Amino acid sequence: MADKEKVASRYDMWNSFYDKIDNFPIIGRPQKKWKSQAIESLELSGDERVLDIGTGTGQILTEISSYLDNGKVIGTDISKGMLRRSKRRIEKDGIGEIASVRYDDIENSQFPDNYFDRIIATFTFTTLPNPRKTAEECSRILKKDGKMIVLDTGKPSNKVAFLFFIPMMLSAKLFGRTHMDRDIGEILNSNFDVERINSHMIGMVYTLKCKIKK
Repeated sequence: MADKEKVASRYDMWNSFYDKIDNFPIIGRPQKKWKSQAIESLELSGDERVLDIGTGTGQILTEISSYLDNGKVIGTDISKGMLRRSKRRIEKDGIGEIASVRYDDIENSQFPDNYFDRIIATFTFTTLPNPRKTAEECSRILKKDGKMIVLDTGKPSNKVAFLFFIPMMLSAKLFGRTHMDRDIGEILNSNFDVERINSHMIGMVYTLKCKIKK
């Protein structure tokens, strides 16, 4: 089984209890705050077309929708189990006129060039098998004057924090096929001008604002 299929299979298996883990107070409360800050960093005026890469169960689609009057937000994922969950969330929250989800392999996206005004990726680039190809595709489908916000994990510079980081990194690779040690800023730098705008958990979590290189 290819790496991409393994990732999709893992998240298909987790879809029924993913939200319970993700919303566990110790984990969920800070993550919710970080994600809200990432959404604010999109600087939405209300009429944008927004892409949420690796939407999972669609947790942030409702919040993004609250910023949009005439715009649209599309959540994509390679896990069909997760997409079923996100569709149910859209129906439950009554945001179907603004939000939708679809299957899309962001490493070979179906979307046309210069399609989105904004892209957001929360804890996605550390999970995808080929993040460099993902960065290329994001720069292709994002409008030239658009913006991408990336919330993800990475190696902290603080030596004490690194002691906590190592067991978290190993468990993430084992259970979630997630590579917390990737340098996402360096990966994105080939296609984007990247600015770190927030750091959390002693530098183990950070938010990047990305604009396509001129």
